[in-house]
This record gives sequence, C-alpha cells and structure tokens, in this order.
Amino acid sequence: MDYELLLINVSRDQGSLSEAFKDSIGQYLIASYVRQRDFKAFVWSGDTRACKRILEREIGGGRTAIAGFYAAADNIRVVGHVIQWLKTMFPRCKTIVGGPQAAGLDYAFFEETGNDFAILGEGEIPVYHLLRALVDGTEDLREVPSLVMRDDRERTLIVNQCEDAVVTDLDSLGYPRAEDSLTGRLRQGEVAGILTGRGCPFQCSFCYEGANAKNVRFRSIQSVMEEIDYIRARNDRLRFISVYDDTFTLSRSRILEFCREIRRRDVLWFCEGHIAFAAGQPELLREMIASGLSCIQFGIESGSKKVLDAYGKHTDFDMIVRAVEQCKRLGIHSVTGNFIIGGAFESEETIEESKRLAGELIRRARGIIELYAVYFAPYPNTRMAREPERFGMEIHEEWERIRLHTMRTPVAATAALSRNALYDIRQDFDEFLREEYQRAARAPRKADVLQGLFHNGKRLNLNPTWERLYLSRPHIAVFLEHLTEEEQRFDRDRYIIRTFEDVKIEDGVLVSDAGVFEGLERDILACATGVYPASEMAERFGVAIGAVEECFCALNERCLVYMAQF
Repeated sequence: MDYELLLINVSRDQGSLSEAFKDSIGQYLIASYVRQRDFKAFVWSGDTRACKRILEREIGGGRTAIAGFYAAADNIRVVGHVIQWLKTMFPRCKTIVGGPQAAGLDYAFFEETGNDFAILGEGEIPVYHLLRALVDGTEDLREVPSLVMRDDRERTLIVNQCEDAVVTDLDSLGYPRAEDSLTGRLRQGEVAGILTGRGCPFQCSFCYEGANAKNVRFRSIQSVMEEIDYIRARNDRLRFISVYDDTFTLSRSRILEFCREIRRRDVLWFCEGHIAFAAGQPELLREMIASGLSCIQFGIESGSKKVLDAYGKHTDFDMIVRAVEQCKRLGIHSVTGNFIIGGAFESEETIEESKRLAGELIRRARGIIELYAVYFAPYPNTRMAREPERFGMEIHEEWERIRLHTMRTPVAATAALSRNALYDIRQDFDEFLREEYQRAARAPRKADVLQGLFHNGKRLNLNPTWERLYLSRPHIAVFLEHLTEEEQRFDRDRYIIRTFEDVKIEDGVLVSDAGVFEGLERDILACATGVYPASEMAERFGVAIGAVEECFCALNERCLVYMAQF
C-alpha cells in the first residue's frame, strides 16, 4: 500500500454545493493529524463520475485499502450508493462514514451498503486510533472512541464511548495543506474558507452544531494568520477569506486581534455573525468592517417572536432590523440571511410576520441585503428532529427519505399548514421577495449602488440580486463606467452628461426610461449631452451656477449624470 487512507467528499452535483462543502476542511484536518503520527491520508473532492474513476485507481490499483466518506444531508444517499458499489467491486476494502449525517445512520444503512464503520463528532482522534487498529493491529476496535460498527448477530449497532475524542489544542491540528490533496490542488478559487474555532454554546433547536458540538475551542490568531498566508502564497486568484465558524463573534479581544492582523494583509473577508452581536456592539462591528469585513451572514429564520423563541434564537423583529441597519450604516458591502419556511409553529400569521420583516430589511438595506427562503430541514439529533410534536410539527419520513436536496422541498407539516400548503407559501414568499427587490431598485441611489457593488473602485460580485436589478437599468450600467473622481465631482467648466439616451418632452416634463423630470432637472437633462458646459447652462437657464451644481449633485446621486472634460 502506498498510503493508509483516502478521504472522499463526493456529491452528484458539484454546482449546487457551497464552497464550505467543497473545501473539505474537516477531512484535511484529519489528514494533517494522522500525518503528524506517521500515517498518510489523502483528500479528494468531486462528483460521482470522477469518484468512480478515483476509487478504481486508488482502491482497485492497490494504493490504499481504506476509504473514508464525508456525509452531510445533501450527499448521504450518494455516499451510500458509492459505498455499496465499492464493497461489491472491492469487498476487502474498509469504509468509514463521518460528518454530521453519521449521527443519523442506523443498522439498515450499514446492512444495505456494506459499510464498516462510522465516526460520531470530530474525526481526528477516532480516525487515528482506527488506523492503529486496522493497519498496525496495535489497538482493539472496541477501544476506538466515537466509533460505530455493526453487530450482525444482534442486528444492531455498537457505539463506543465518545470520551477523549475531542482535540483541545486546535493549533496542534495544523491546517489544510496541498501535500494532503490527492490532486495536489487545494483552495484555488476566489474564496477560501477557514475555521478558526469549533463548537457552539448556543442551542438553536433546529441546528446540528448546537445540538452536537457544545465544547467551544479557538485557534490562536497566529495560527489562523499562518493559514491565510499559506493560502495567499499559493493562490493568485484569491479575493476573499470566508470564516465558517458559528462562534467567531463570541470573543471581543480575539476579534480585535484578528482585525489587526488581517488588516496588515489587506485581505477582504466574510464571517458568520449573531444578530445580538451586530445590534449591540457597533464599535466592534465598525472595526471589523474597517479591517476588510465585506459580507456577514445572519441566521434570521423568521419575523415571528413565537417562532424565534421556539428556535432558541434570543432575537426579535426589532433587534434584527437594528442589526441590519447597523451593518448598512457602517458601510459593509453585503448582508445575507435566510428565512425558514415550515418550521416551528408556522402558520399564515407567522409567514406574514416574516414577509413584513423581509420587506423592512430590503427597504432599509438597499443594495446590500440578500435574503433567501428555505424549507425546514430535520438534522440528526436536533431537538426538532427528535421531538417535532413539541414544535407543532410532523415530519413526513417518506418525503425526507426521497427528497433530492435538503431545504429545497418541504418534508414536514405544521399544525396549521400542510406540506402542500408550505410548497405554495414558499413560492409566494419567493415572489414577494422578487417584488420587494424590484420596488426598492426602481429609484436607485448612488451610495446604495456603490456600497453593494464596489470596494475601493473594484467590483465585488457579492450581491447577485441587486447587481442583476441595477445592471438591468441601462443608465446605471453607463453610470458605473464613469466613477472617477473627476467624473463624479461638479466642475463649472466641464460638461454634464446624462446616462440615458431616449427622451421626450411632453406637457412640460421630460419623459425617459430613467424617470420623469420637470423644472431645472428637466432643462439640465435635456441639454446634458456635451454641447454646453455647466457655466453656460446656468446662463442659458437664467440661474446661479450654485443652482446648477445643486441640481447636478441631486441627479448624480440618482446615477443620472456625470461630468466630462470633452
């Protein structure tokens, strides 16, 4: 054997997956941990077609005999099929399943697929001990912490104790390195994800992390920066660092240290954030944004206090609005958030409250807020999955079993709303969001457009909804080609140029696709074609140059004019 373990992150459709899923950070940390202890593991991520070729080459070719699979809600079925095929083709190989979905596996999964082992929770220590048992024969399988294996005689699963299975010193793990990649390539896209800590002290009733990983630990900021420097040195395309931690905003002193160091590196970054943090610590949020924080993601979930309380979110309508307003005011470029459709105690009334909140957020955070609606998903070992009746819900196990992707089709009903009703509500909610966005984008302000689309004059591509709506307006597309300081600053000796072509004047008003104008705005826009400099416009219309400047500034703020020297 050339190496001991192949760690695989396989999916049927790579295009539908988040960067967090494709980064395979957890598997790389397992590879790093066992490498430090004289075992070699390679990590590979890709689709099912490529996975089959990889397994034929690596397992069939005799390079390794153990395959470990990351299993999440969206790929667990694929993982099962791949393992079943693998055990049929190469019955002597050993297979391991880890990741969040491992907590939900039953004996039937092991029996149907032929899978050998699963690991609950964090994988580094259990995988190391399992390799000692399988490769060296120096350890008893019954002593491998957090290991799940079959008892075919009793037709049940044996679950080993989970004590001593958690790494307390996260710095000792190292970080993902190209040497552990089967292809030699690692994190070559414009966004690279990192983990700076583990665990979550919160207990949101629907969340896997809060239900299964309460032991909060942090890496040192020195270790985090070493990883960022490693990525930057090997990726010329890198634009953003994305911090995946659920608990990144827990420690004020640690955030400030991170901000100081990331600022020195001049790297833009994203993070997860809690509503209470953003609403209650504006000065710290200001420092984060000044250091390069470009996008923050919030778990908004609902506009209903009853639903939010059932989730254990410790937020409310006003706090969510205040947090998003704070982000907008302090100059962040993007805020993303989702609403859960069909969760705890959902009813037509709670949906209306969520709509009201969504509309308020879109109006107050024009240009930067990206909102999405998803269905409730019953994740393994969460309170809502274990006791849905306590949350006024019923989970349809057959729909959960045959769904294609998690959160993209309803798999539950509530006391007030059937599964079919939730489908209709989700369609209506999406249409509501589209209409609210279109309404908010009809009269764009320069400050909103630039905040959401640019950082220091460079396009960001962080807000697809706003970008699509803004650029569908021809005059805004033209305006964005003329953002130099000279073109945006009024000059009496230069020409005011409008950003739209087709106009008519009827009943004393100027009519165009960009709007309807009267008075001095009408006169200036009609002549804003490079014929008269601003000073001549003032003379022509019999007004002071200050009035022309004031009008220019008002039109410029609406992306309707710019200045030209020639």
